[in-house]
Amino acid sequence: MDPVLLLPGAKGKVRGGAGPAYGEVAAGDDGPLGPARREVLAAVLAAADDLEPTALARLTGVGVSRAEDQRAVLRGLADASTLPAHQRYDGVVHANAGLAGLDPDRVAARALGVEVLVVSALLGLVELGEPVPAYRLELTGSLPLLGGLAAFWRPRATEVLEQRLVDRRVWDLLPGEHARVWPVARRRASQVVRVVFVRPDGRAANAARTKVAKGRLAAWLIAQPSTTPDELTAEPVLGEGWQVTVDVEGVRATWTAG
Repeated sequence: MDPVLLLPGAKGKVRGGAGPAYGEVAAGDDGPLGPARREVLAAVLAAADDLEPTALARLTGVGVSRAEDQRAVLRGLADASTLPAHQRYDGVVHANAGLAGLDPDRVAARALGVEVLVVSALLGLVELGEPVPAYRLELTGSLPLLGGLAAFWRPRATEVLEQRLVDRRVWDLLPGEHARVWPVARRRASQVVRVVFVRPDGRAANAARTKVAKGRLAAWLIAQPSTTPDELTAEPVLGEGWQVTVDVEGVRATWTAG
């Protein structure tokens, strides 16, 4: 079976889109996460009317001065046009992974040779071909009708991942808040390769530099889906300045360029 690549969502989104309104998409979603997605949409629409600016800013990850702009976006979420996920997400990881440039026909046919899943505060788990609106929601945020979004998605996403990822190699490029959606104790049936990006002293590497490296690694794995951890080398994959080591816990990418 195809290997799986887990990526975080992104604050950055391409605006607009020619796809159907997200409310229509959610209403017709008969997948395993469909009911949960409809719950989140309803809770978001309620929060857009009820939350005071400070809470709304925390939920959407913006400054308080921009909260009212986000209120308008969330209020219009059901009517928002959609784009396939690989064209919607516009963060540093996704841009360096080249997701927007992937052949839409291959994405729609799930014919990349690797299955890419994005962890999303709005949709839970997103395939690259799924329709996604432009939105901002923090996985660490909380909705009055649902509570914390990470806690809401954890059991639902875990159930789906447990069913889909049995005996498959899974490249985990998720940062902490996204990784908690799939608890370590529930990963034992999968061949999880966790990739951590650190400095020589073991502390986390610079976040911006790490995002670029994650994107480059994702691009490599999409182009070379049969790659094993032992076949990774730093420079052609992550770029100059990184050193790669592999052990039983996964891949350790260390920034050694100062």
